[in-house]
Amino acid sequence: MRIAIVSDIHANLAAFEAVLAHARSVGYDAMVCLGDVVGYGPDPVECIDLVRSHCEWTLLGNHDFAAVYEPTNFNPVARKAAFWTRDRIFESTKPEHAEGYLASLVEHRDAGRITPATFAELEKGAKDPKGRAEFMFRISPRQILLDRYICVHGSPSRPVNEYMFPTDVEQNSYRLERNFRMLTLSSAAGEERRANAIVGHTHSPGFFLEEDKGVIEWLDFPRGVSEWTPSVDEMPPEARFILNPGSVGQPRDGDPRSSYAILTTGENDHPDRFTFHRVEYDIGRTQAKIRGLIAAGAPLDDWLAARLELGQ
Repeated sequence: MRIAIVSDIHANLAAFEAVLAHARSVGYDAMVCLGDVVGYGPDPVECIDLVRSHCEWTLLGNHDFAAVYEPTNFNPVARKAAFWTRDRIFESTKPEHAEGYLASLVEHRDAGRITPATFAELEKGAKDPKGRAEFMFRISPRQILLDRYICVHGSPSRPVNEYMFPTDVEQNSYRLERNFRMLTLSSAAGEERRANAIVGHTHSPGFFLEEDKGVIEWLDFPRGVSEWTPSVDEMPPEARFILNPGSVGQPRDGDPRSSYAILTTGENDHPDRFTFHRVEYDIGRTQAKIRGLIAAGAPLDDWLAARLELGQ
């Protein structure tokens, strides 16, 4: 079984399109999303519809929560983007807007800004606008079990909002130790067994590894490569880890390429295997759309466009 794991799409349609195309090229059986479908980016409606179409399930990210409930502890740039995103989502559910949205999709397809396959998927969403808002209110699980992995958006102890930064190894080791203590699963017989976790939120691909005697280290996606499958030396089968697939729509590790991972579940006593992927996409297309919206009066900040080419 090959499971594509995406996270932190952040309303970046060009990036999500590229990741979907790449995932199809390498092959996968199912796709899941760790949250933050929306927020920051210019395409919340389109990305929601693609997630509805492709993902088996989606976790609630803090920006998804902000869009349908309330932005909590957001900086001014993120807060304004959250309210703008909310307006876009709920305006799109009104019948009088559905026809115009569909017409814009036709224009984007004819201009080559979206592929025919993407158009067909978005057309389904355009014909079910109320389902879009219902979907956003349904993505409320704080934790989902994927095979043998605890999946959350933020951290096992604070599933929606807590960040787990690579720098925590040196600066906040207590936070990592607390979250590793959360990694247990109970069997039907009441027995507990150790588990691993898959998280999003920090936009940095890699994983925390718990070594002997409780020592924790962070392994980064190697620089300059497009694909990384950690070896058994890097990810020993007996060790516990907390893995982050990185961000589809707003990478922050200095590499502007989209990031996602594929989990290949082991069979016949073979260990599970994770493969990280970096995917190039048309950054300029997303930047131009953000800046066009700003010019039209949207309360978005130019930094949301500028940061994409920097991977910040």
